[in-house]
Amino acid sequence: MAQPKSVKHASTAVRPLSSRPLDMIYYWFFAIHLVLSLAIDLLPVYPAQFQTWPILKQVFAFFKAVVDDYTKKTNDPFMLATWGLVQRPWEFHFMNVFMWMEVPIQIPGCIIGMYALQKEKKALYPVLLAYTSAALVTTTTVIFVAFAAPSAHDKTLDPVSKFYAMTEEGRWSIIYPTIPYLVIPAIMWVDMMVRITSLVKAGAKAQNAAIRVENGKKLH
Repeated sequence: MAQPKSVKHASTAVRPLSSRPLDMIYYWFFAIHLVLSLAIDLLPVYPAQFQTWPILKQVFAFFKAVVDDYTKKTNDPFMLATWGLVQRPWEFHFMNVFMWMEVPIQIPGCIIGMYALQKEKKALYPVLLAYTSAALVTTTTVIFVAFAAPSAHDKTLDPVSKFYAMTEEGRWSIIYPTIPYLVIPAIMWVDMMVRITSLVKAGAKAQNAAIRVENGKKLH
């Protein structure tokens, strides 16, 4: 018997984010990450026009001042590398790679992720998995580097080590805000793996059932 239209519609209706707490956390995480990436992380690669055009000039100057203040307090290797403040170009060069990864992976991942979560587009779950994989690599590395940096209170440091040394306040000013960028992607990675696995199993089961039906028709 044909299924009533109202029942069909109910079975495919998109549930609101408010009814999906974990997806809502992911959604706002993506939104915050997108803003920070565009306003802070990618600031070094903005076109020169952003520093000369009216209004854009003031916006750029504001965020650059935020970056300068943060870098002065923390000596964050990511900021030192991406702004060319390292002593030698090859030092912390992987941080520049992380910055450029945000353009093809993390920014599109945030935008697509927000859309996928809001519209409950399960076909886009692999994009979220790719995003979390990249985020876990970059964030874990940043935290490790912050932990491994020499202490500014160490009087025995050579000049290079002293240049990259951090105060304990600076070290934890990097680590504490970064923890959510490790924990949430880690949870999302496991969650997306479970969801995708479930979808693959359901698809394989449906395909096998269709093959059995088709084989049954051929026998008759």
